Amino acid sequence: MRTLAVIVLAWFALPAVAADRFPIPRLLDTKGQSHHIGEEPETRAVVVVFLGPDCPICQRYAPTLKKLHADKPKGVEFYGVISQASVSRVDAAKFAKEYDFGFPVLFDSSAMLAGWLEPSHVPEAFVLTAEGKVAYRGRIDDWYIAPGKPRQMPTTYDLKEAMIAVVAGKNPEVAKTSPVGCIFEEAATKPGKTPEKVTYTRHIAPILFQNCVACHRPGEVAPFALQTFADASKRAKQIAAVVKQRDMPPWKPEAGFGNFHNERRLTESEIATIVAWSAAGAPEGAAVDMPPLPTFADGWQLGKPDLILRMTEDFEVPASGPDVLRNFVIPIDIAKNQVVAGIEFRAGNRKIVHHALCLLDSTGKARKLDATEVGPGYNAEKGGLGFLPTGSLGGWAPGVVPRFVPAGMGRYLAKGSDLVMQVHYHPSGKVEKDCSEVAVYFLKEPMKKLLGGFSVENWQIDIPIGEKRYERAAEYVLPVPVTIVGVAPHMHLLGKEMKAWAELPDGKTVPLVHIRDWNFNWQDYYVYRKPVELPKGTKVRMTSLHDNTIENLANPTKPPKRVKYGESTSNEMSVCIFEATCDSIPELLKLVGDNVEKLQLIERFPLTRK
Repeated sequence: MRTLAVIVLAWFALPAVAADRFPIPRLLDTKGQSHHIGEEPETRAVVVVFLGPDCPICQRYAPTLKKLHADKPKGVEFYGVISQASVSRVDAAKFAKEYDFGFPVLFDSSAMLAGWLEPSHVPEAFVLTAEGKVAYRGRIDDWYIAPGKPRQMPTTYDLKEAMIAVVAGKNPEVAKTSPVGCIFEEAATKPGKTPEKVTYTRHIAPILFQNCVACHRPGEVAPFALQTFADASKRAKQIAAVVKQRDMPPWKPEAGFGNFHNERRLTESEIATIVAWSAAGAPEGAAVDMPPLPTFADGWQLGKPDLILRMTEDFEVPASGPDVLRNFVIPIDIAKNQVVAGIEFRAGNRKIVHHALCLLDSTGKARKLDATEVGPGYNAEKGGLGFLPTGSLGGWAPGVVPRFVPAGMGRYLAKGSDLVMQVHYHPSGKVEKDCSEVAVYFLKEPMKKLLGGFSVENWQIDIPIGEKRYERAAEYVLPVPVTIVGVAPHMHLLGKEMKAWAELPDGKTVPLVHIRDWNFNWQDYYVYRKPVELPKGTKVRMTSLHDNTIENLANPTKPPKRVKYGESTSNEMSVCIFEATCDSIPELLKLVGDNVEKLQLIERFPLTRK
């Protein structure tokens, strides 16, 4: 993975909004679909309306809300919410279907959303900015003077006007009004707290369905399923222990140090809820509160591909032993150069495929390396890729949803390139075979921006035996203005911690990513919810810590040995890779070329400190 500044990364970069402003986890709607407030592309405002199925005013407002949603400005997310503990999921679903709102009605089963926004009535509307600040709260309009006292027609349209103002980047003229409806009489769950009586059907199943079952289901990489009450209840203590330690779900970036799309981090309230459920003996709860089991598409989720790249033959993974890292070379048969708008990786055997990278080689070097070994592919454990990639199509890890890049953007795919699919396998206890494939989607519209990459690296690594906090550091000064859309920290088995940040010319600091507890098996590519814009002259800095002691359980040698820089996992690396775009292709080429040149200088004159 040396000198990855020239790699054009393509790992599901879909910008959205900052996550730390929205303290609520993903919520299921009444149909069982998962939603994360504020995560839609280009969100400028979020509308949340608390509803009550039994409230006659909520019922009468259904056509008004449906029209408001239909006529909403571009950039608005629109949700209804049902949070009352007295309402079952079945009743909530019946209400949403009967009144046909046209927008998702979230079932706030633990009343966490209500605990954050603290509604006093239903209906009560909230308009949030893209940063998650409450810009407006109160009535939908002034149709009702009081319960049972409607006007013939409303004279003010408070929710509509607030929504339009926030989308335009303005503060609403009226930030708060008094809602008219049925009083929200039930206690909500304050942040960090748990519901009074926790059950599997109402509280635990939604958490597991949204955060766990993508991997914990038959045929996937996780060792057991978590799709039913029986699956979860017999492992209640184990589940509580691993979520309390934050070992699961696997999500390494520290909260607040960079805000990323599709975060798999549980909130404190969710963790406390799972722990309370386990401590109470894992009660099942009422069937009417059970959400629908998530469904997963069998076909290509992004539609019909323009190109399918498949391993040329099955690869056999042994029943036991260490994990296997293998490079497979796949010719790409295209008649001309293309720009790629998205890819979708399909693991042939998800039980053993841990993750995969899809890199490009237009030099023919990967083919030569492939020819040196018998069988499909060549060993990536000893020598990594063995060549400098000329681009990338992206990657895959369990639970990651394939996405197109932002409109008008793409990655360059040169005619005559080979795909080098680097796959990380976990032995399953019996001999398994895999034949994975990648669907490629070409950009159909005119390209506005090309996505490229740069990296901050330190190659001067020589870790003595017994060194617990061996530190490396590096920096790179941006030669042009840059917009960063994603980041991929990378170390090997001795890595313990990595932090990257930007120092702007005016002295301000922008956090980029912080992995406090590095795990080589759970490295990932992280996409910023809101792309990070950095001016020319910004210093992008990185530090890493490495542990070459016997206490480091990931240490590949017992007793420890001296470790230097190298491609093998028994060597060590310190690199932070950024996917970025510029305002023009000449600027992007300048960035990539300058980064390669500076990396050569860093190799000779490293920026390090002990």
